[in-house]
Amino acid sequence: MTGRIFVLIGPSGVGKTTLANMAQGDGFADRIITCTTRAPRPFETPGRDYFFFTLDEFTSRDLKGAFVESEWIHGHRYGVLVRELSRALQSEHRALISLGYGGAERVKLLWPDQVTIVGILPPSSDSLRQRLKNRGTLADEMILRLRAIEGESRTVQALADVMVVNEHLSETYQQLQKILSTGASSHHIADH
Repeated sequence: MTGRIFVLIGPSGVGKTTLANMAQGDGFADRIITCTTRAPRPFETPGRDYFFFTLDEFTSRDLKGAFVESEWIHGHRYGVLVRELSRALQSEHRALISLGYGGAERVKLLWPDQVTIVGILPPSSDSLRQRLKNRGTLADEMILRLRAIEGESRTVQALADVMVVNEHLSETYQQLQKILSTGASSHHIADH
């Protein structure tokens, strides 16, 4: 038996990170360790929380195609190593990770039979606006994100094997648990 990777995709602020943390904390899925160029925080352990690289090390690996996805966030680089995904698939466990659309598409192309893409969408743009506001998103950034939501919703629907509308976190989490338990890979919108 081999492992399975569940990839969460969706607009910023829809709850992907919260859902992933809940599932990993409750033991429904393993966490895939990602990489960063920022310094470790006092409570972080290299190799458990992140793989910490210098900018040169990260860039060198990126140029060699080591990352399935990499990006700049707040002046630091972050990425997901192909080898970590491969390692997760060689186990007999479920792993869960939140990725951007390009990263999710690449992972699915690399391992089509072992990857399930789970699309998370907000019930409405108003609910997403409130979530972004609660996160302290600046007004200009919020306008840009909300303008992009329609296009993102189409992208999520095109890429996702399974769709969930995150109206109520507890119900959405129950749906995610069900998806993780059954290994769902059919294209449908989960009931809410």
